[in-house]
Amino acid sequence: MAKTKKPAKAESFKPGDYAQLIDELYFHNRKYYLEDDPEISDAEYDDLMRLLKAVEALHPDWVRPDSPSLKVGGEVREDFAEVKHDPPMMSLDNAMNVAELRAFHDRLVKAGLKKPVYHIEPKFDGLAIDLVYEDGVLVVGSTRGDGETGEDITHNVRTVANIPLRLMLEKPPKKLSVRGEVIIKLTDFQKLNEKQAKEGKKLFANPRNTAAGALRQQDSAEAKNKMLSFFPYTLAKLEDSKKRFAKEMRQQDTIWSSVFPALGFQTSTYHRTTDIEGVEKYYEEMITNRANVEYDLDGLVIKLNDTTEWENFGATTKAPRWAIALKFPARSGITKLEQVVYQVGRTGVVTPVAELTPINLGGVMVSRASLHNADEIERLDLHEGDYVEVVRSGDVIPKVVSAKPEKRAKGARKVKFLKKCPSCGNALEREDVFFRCVNSACPEMNEAFLQFFVSKNGLDIESLGSEWVAKLYQKKVIADYADLFAIKKDDLMQFEGMGEILAAKILQSIDARRKVTFPRLLTAVGIPNVGEHVASILAEHFDSPESLAKASLEELTNIHEIGPGTAASVQAWFADKTNSGRLKKLIKNGVEILREERKRVSDAFAGKTFVFTGTLTRFSRDDAEAEVKARGGRASSSVSKKTDFVVVGSDAGSKAQKASELGVKILSEAEFAAML
Repeated sequence: MAKTKKPAKAESFKPGDYAQLIDELYFHNRKYYLEDDPEISDAEYDDLMRLLKAVEALHPDWVRPDSPSLKVGGEVREDFAEVKHDPPMMSLDNAMNVAELRAFHDRLVKAGLKKPVYHIEPKFDGLAIDLVYEDGVLVVGSTRGDGETGEDITHNVRTVANIPLRLMLEKPPKKLSVRGEVIIKLTDFQKLNEKQAKEGKKLFANPRNTAAGALRQQDSAEAKNKMLSFFPYTLAKLEDSKKRFAKEMRQQDTIWSSVFPALGFQTSTYHRTTDIEGVEKYYEEMITNRANVEYDLDGLVIKLNDTTEWENFGATTKAPRWAIALKFPARSGITKLEQVVYQVGRTGVVTPVAELTPINLGGVMVSRASLHNADEIERLDLHEGDYVEVVRSGDVIPKVVSAKPEKRAKGARKVKFLKKCPSCGNALEREDVFFRCVNSACPEMNEAFLQFFVSKNGLDIESLGSEWVAKLYQKKVIADYADLFAIKKDDLMQFEGMGEILAAKILQSIDARRKVTFPRLLTAVGIPNVGEHVASILAEHFDSPESLAKASLEELTNIHEIGPGTAASVQAWFADKTNSGRLKKLIKNGVEILREERKRVSDAFAGKTFVFTGTLTRFSRDDAEAEVKARGGRASSSVSKKTDFVVVGSDAGSKAQKASELGVKILSEAEFAAML
């Protein structure tokens, strides 16, 4: 492409010159990202971008939604609106080894597919997103969410360097949906952490979590700084009256090699094979070679290459039957145990953590790993200074799997679990496999609890993250959760990094939670053995904290699903004067506890017990259980002979197996929805 003849200064630009400049920048983007054959230097490209921004500053009414300047970032969003996916974003069933891959292949052959041809692509360890283009221009970028509904992150998606803001077609389709993974390349991740270290900031844990966090930033400039990359894996929707790509869409490898590049997307390598032995061979090769790949992979995705077969095989409620994810074995290595430290959680449970000599596992430096509990330390037979084998389970979570006694120093002392709380010094009490601090004034426990209280699983106080809660607690601005509702603006403004806008948002978020439902409050205050499900059961039988506090053991255990252990926990919690005092202070500070009134739809499920297991796509677990209760039925968390129905989502585990063994009727999510 010859350089456009454009005015030398932004002041001289006309609308036609502006359009030509955008076209020129898109041409150079294509040469750089897709063809790996740049025609101009980075400095020359930056000059063109500066010129574009200067023109747009003079003529803001000219700015187009596909302007490359939008990739620079700077847009700030107050919230993340919901986006309904069309069609829903499905997940994949997993094969953990070659035997399970063979079982997948055998199912296809048994179903009538004589000679399957397989398309093999990387399973990126990133974050799945959906990109929607209308008339060639990117209009919405969203997270996967629950598969049905995601979050609108368009402002951050625009900053990803290799996501085109407009498709590279002269006459684009009316509507197009492209799905893929946002990742951070390992070299870029290393650069990010080097920058963090120079600035004295906390290092990022791994590329996936960093990418996910970047896409949920309110300020798109922050997302831009994380050096994100995008790789597409499917075309989910194509509305095109001209039926372009009709031939190419019949083969998955052609979509990757022809359609995606034509649209302006960069793709990774893929492999095609005509037999299952070829898949196995490529899998073994990739296990060996994945250390040389520039991004984190946690496996391979195996698809039927003939896309016309996809509709024939269909899908379950969650995953297609024509594809499977073949996971890699966990990465492992040997390193030294420097010391064992102990963390106190929100319920007082003390968890041992191994501090390790840093080891690179698949491009991620691992220096800490949970040891879970005292029994695990005993099982591993850990001694001070041991060399241990560490794996990244699921290529994310580090875990110590064994000690190496042959490398042990003579006279090394055995690691013994603590007898006293590392935070407050009180004696620990054993509860099953855990040791717990039962001192309600324990500083570390209270800080962890406060962080839970404001989280999504607690009261969900937006804008007040765990770091701010820790600062407020350590500065003694708050001593307990009730104090959150007495915070003033001046309390917040004393902290470095706190501005007027953020302070206002935090106070607004706190005010938004001054009315709270009883079951949500029961979940948030951290009663041992009382999670969301048990809290909702208790709230059905007691209308206030006062009535629940007066309940006898007999009253509590007479409630279905409330066992002696849970009943004792509830009584002990309310008997503690610290807990009852905090509840009274909560009310005094302006919190109103609401009683949820559920409308009775019918008695269709009267006397029937339902259990839900696996991941549901049409309902949240709470919503599904609410539908049962609204029809007079009972929702339980465990399967027994008294269970009438077990509703199974994807990745269902032992509950589905137990239901089968007991002869309990198993329903798919679709069948349950039909019953409603």
